Amino acid sequence: MRNLTNKEKRIRDVLKKQSHIEPLWTKNFILLLTSAVFMYIATFMFTPTLPLFAQSIGAVDPAVGGFIILVYTMGSLVPRTIWGNLADSWERKAVYLIGTLIMTAASPLFGLFVSVPGILVIRLLQGVGFSASSTAASTMAADLVPASRRTEGIGFYTLANTVGMALGPDLGLYMLQQHGAWWLFGTGVLAGIASLGIGMFLNYEKKRRLAQSGSIATHEIIRDTAASSRPGKLSSKWTMLFEKSVLPTCLVLLFAVMPYGAIMGYIASYGIDQGVGDIGLYFSVFALSLFVVRLMVGRLSDRHGVTVIIIPGMILMMGGLVVLNWAANLAVFMTSAVLFGFGFGVVFPLLQATAYTFCPDDRRGVASATLFATADLAYGLGAVILGMGIKYLGYATAFAGLTIFMVLSLIFFMAILYPQLKSYHGLETNGDTKRL
Repeated sequence: MRNLTNKEKRIRDVLKKQSHIEPLWTKNFILLLTSAVFMYIATFMFTPTLPLFAQSIGAVDPAVGGFIILVYTMGSLVPRTIWGNLADSWERKAVYLIGTLIMTAASPLFGLFVSVPGILVIRLLQGVGFSASSTAASTMAADLVPASRRTEGIGFYTLANTVGMALGPDLGLYMLQQHGAWWLFGTGVLAGIASLGIGMFLNYEKKRRLAQSGSIATHEIIRDTAASSRPGKLSSKWTMLFEKSVLPTCLVLLFAVMPYGAIMGYIASYGIDQGVGDIGLYFSVFALSLFVVRLMVGRLSDRHGVTVIIIPGMILMMGGLVVLNWAANLAVFMTSAVLFGFGFGVVFPLLQATAYTFCPDDRRGVASATLFATADLAYGLGAVILGMGIKYLGYATAFAGLTIFMVLSLIFFMAILYPQLKSYHGLETNGDTKRL
């Protein structure tokens, strides 16, 4: 590794000093988290309720629920790179508000176009909106947190997703079952309006551009140190669509998210097949576990390093999958929810923060799009692969077999990401690589 010039050392020291004195809980960061909570509630409340609504209007094929999830995933996956480029070339806040507006405006349409094709088209439209709002929001979170506390800040930001996951489905089911479909759609509109109203007060774009100009030299240094371990240059067309610096992280993320998609898609049917009552508690316990671990994962990672924290997280995810092989009662399902929730609550935000570590500030929008497009793809693939496994192997063996994806994720982390982290932190601390 080459020696740093005096100018590079001064840049490093100044940025480190600034990152230590900059607070994490700024006004903009708090506004972003609050707005994002309502945005995630607005999307998660429709996940368990739209299949029930489809049944209430005459859909008898149980596969319809799967198609509703599939079109939403595809609506979110395909446009992410476009939104990511707009977030970088235009304004992150504008992209976030447009996405939230699309989601909000689509909610009452479910009651106006009452048919299965109508549900599919409208849910596809909501997926497009969600891809914009979630991509821009995660990018803004990376902008707003100090560099020295990035993993901690990203960990807190992902709590918005966790809170939405914990509150949204229960709220949606309550509105649908107790008050009817129009109350469900109206609540979705109100959650979207709350997200839009709070998001309007975000004000940081000018400061971001000024800070961006002062960080270019530092990112040039980082790119030099990692260049030998990255793929060759991509064409300009691919560069517009994907951020190449996060592709190694995306490979690790792909295999880590596949089991998550499988669990979200099939854990309820597994519980019903086993005769377990109240299987819906799995999602609540899973969300609570995510919430607890994400309160501390960022700080622990900033203090001890990514590797020391993420490897136990991957092992916990494996444990949560393995115990499903013996899931004959609610207690075992809850054990799985805790183990898998703790593990996923560690792994996902750390991989997200790692991706932002390696990408330039002015490419964070495309980086977010690349990262979350990978997560969307993994979510769908995991459910499809598990469905095939259940058909030929049964629930228990198929769920336990998902551990192979976590083994692959761990192997790719150690083979690809660990050397890059070692190189990066070796530069940052001028040879002290204890925080990897």
